[in-house]
Amino acid sequence: MAHPLVGHHAGIDHAWVYTFWGSVTRCTRPTLVGHKGVVVDVTFKAVNLEIKYQTRQATLTAIRNVNFEVERGQIVGVVGESGCGKSTIAAAVMRLLPPNGEISNGELLFKGCDLRGMSEEEMRRLRGRDISMIFQDPMTSLNPVFSIEQQMVDTILAHPPNDQPISRSEARERATDMLNRVGIPDAVKRIRNFPHQFSGGMRQRIMIALALQSNPALLIADEPTSALDVTLEAQITDLIRGLRDELQTSILYITHDLGIVAQLCDHVVVLYAGNVVETGDIFHVFKNPLHPYTQALLRSHPSHQTHAVRLITIRGRVPSLKELPVGCKFAPRCDLAQPVCFAQEPLLSRIEAQTVLCHAYQHDWSGRSPTLPSFGSTQPTEADATVMQAQVPETKQIVHIEQVGVHYKDTLGWLGKILGEQEGLVRAVDGVDVAVYRGESLALVGESGSGKTTLGRTILRLERPTFGEISVDGNNITSLPQSRIRPLRAHMQMIFQDPISSLSPRKTVAQLLLEPFKIHGIAVDKLQKVDVLLEMVGLSSEQADKYPHQLSGGQARRVGIARALALNPSLLVADEPTSGLDVSVAAGILNLLKDLRERLGLTYILITHNLNVISFIADRVAVMYLGKLVEVGKTSTLFTEPHHPYTEALMSAVALPDPELRETRKRITLEGEIPSPRNPPSGCPFHTRCRYLKERCITEAPRLQQNSDTTHLVACHFSEQTRMSRSAA
Repeated sequence: MAHPLVGHHAGIDHAWVYTFWGSVTRCTRPTLVGHKGVVVDVTFKAVNLEIKYQTRQATLTAIRNVNFEVERGQIVGVVGESGCGKSTIAAAVMRLLPPNGEISNGELLFKGCDLRGMSEEEMRRLRGRDISMIFQDPMTSLNPVFSIEQQMVDTILAHPPNDQPISRSEARERATDMLNRVGIPDAVKRIRNFPHQFSGGMRQRIMIALALQSNPALLIADEPTSALDVTLEAQITDLIRGLRDELQTSILYITHDLGIVAQLCDHVVVLYAGNVVETGDIFHVFKNPLHPYTQALLRSHPSHQTHAVRLITIRGRVPSLKELPVGCKFAPRCDLAQPVCFAQEPLLSRIEAQTVLCHAYQHDWSGRSPTLPSFGSTQPTEADATVMQAQVPETKQIVHIEQVGVHYKDTLGWLGKILGEQEGLVRAVDGVDVAVYRGESLALVGESGSGKTTLGRTILRLERPTFGEISVDGNNITSLPQSRIRPLRAHMQMIFQDPISSLSPRKTVAQLLLEPFKIHGIAVDKLQKVDVLLEMVGLSSEQADKYPHQLSGGQARRVGIARALALNPSLLVADEPTSGLDVSVAAGILNLLKDLRERLGLTYILITHNLNVISFIADRVAVMYLGKLVEVGKTSTLFTEPHHPYTEALMSAVALPDPELRETRKRITLEGEIPSPRNPPSGCPFHTRCRYLKERCITEAPRLQQNSDTTHLVACHFSEQTRMSRSAA
């Protein structure tokens, strides 16, 4: 197998054209001969890229020998776990590395010009006009003290289209048009608003409008949907794809979500520890991943399409730049590693339309097949045999909620009083009825603002209900004083969404794990108990003396779980237990929760917006919308045959790691966003976004009731008719 030339770009025609406006170097796109002699139009190309960081102790190499390209109108996904170097590459392309970072070798060719050779003034004029970026958090990227109009118009004036001077009124008109194109309603008026007056999804749309308003040739999107609900995620990815088709913009899409890559990208670059380990067409890589790391990432991704007893995880974690292993950087975590992998760095091999950095594809390979066992199979492997199936839930209720509501008084500040605004109520939870059975896992799903977390906290009496009744394990806790609630909390615990902020930074892991016993006055053998709890969640006793900031995200999450399990509770409320985690780390947490449930007989209330998670761990799903339950049913039924239009839209928006479904799968895009709980609509709360809207929906609120399936509850006037029409379609 011949080793391909890496970084060969002799076919580039460097045409240098200078313009007087700003003295900016302008270059034409290079024409390259691609795979099988096909001529391609390349917007960006990284050639033998190497990036280093200078620290007090040493010089650290973060990116080494990276090669990839982005063709005109192409979306290239860059994937890998946290710490692999994805955002470092994005910062390098923008020439925005921190002061201690430098591009030590290689080329960043934009339209044939090496960005490394440009002056800072040239790069300043290039950014925002020819190369733009969508950042991960729009709230911190948008200036809170300037209106959207000021920020967008100033950007256009600084980078006028086609380098032609433009008036402020023309710039405002262009900004308004761009807001309309990205789906901001009533853009003429809303352009005067400030960032805090928009929802998260709308702020991300504004960031996209800002990035695209000068028609850049290259757009870098750094995790643009990581903090968004599944419906908003679908809207943003559809928007990016549509704008790409319309403007022929080249897009470098950085993400850790393999589902989004499969549904959006044309080409994929897999990064590990600063190396590109695999590249290829999206269909080839997902159907036939070559590198063991790519295979492991795909197998770690939960999906309702598969029925694995246990998710495959990747042992260990991405190595620190200070402790990079010799040889293949993935070898210490690879199930197929041979002695050569630990001694020599692999060479890049081309396998048809894919490239792969792995010894397994060299002539002298003498190890096992480069395909990990059972890749692509939905059946349990031998390793799964030790994991018992989730137990069948009992019929005894452990939680019973009847017509529970949580309303907050919307107290006005001094500015609201001056402006004459009216006080009102925020109906966070509004008349919920649900039962949770002993031993089951019930998932609460819905968009942000639907009331999931408030309901979960209210069940544990961390919030006091405004009305309704709550019973936990036979105890009516609705109006119990805190003095009587505390003893009951030993039996009902919560796993909080952000483990770092919920763990005291001043206490060690051991102190945090022993704190529940101290609060409840329970004497235990401290050392033994800490070791038992750490072992229970898959951590070594070495972690006991560490502080929260010294833990990785997955380790901190496991400590939070161990702390919740300290007093042997029967009920656990888990709030977004895998949010913010890499797919392989999240898989380990999900396996842990499933194992603990079987071993300890736990009951889970799982709060999440990740619908792929519930397909793996939940028995039933309760769908919330604007403080109300709209559907409750078995997980398998909700994915295959949803009854409520909102559930139907949620399930259709799930990004599945299978690019073959892009053209065949029907996606239902919800227009707009969830209304404010301060002013909910009349009748059915979903009628403002429902595609099956009828007159009755506007005036009459539906009740949550059984339909033809006695185990299924739905709050929709026309669920049977709409379900039949969907089946007929």
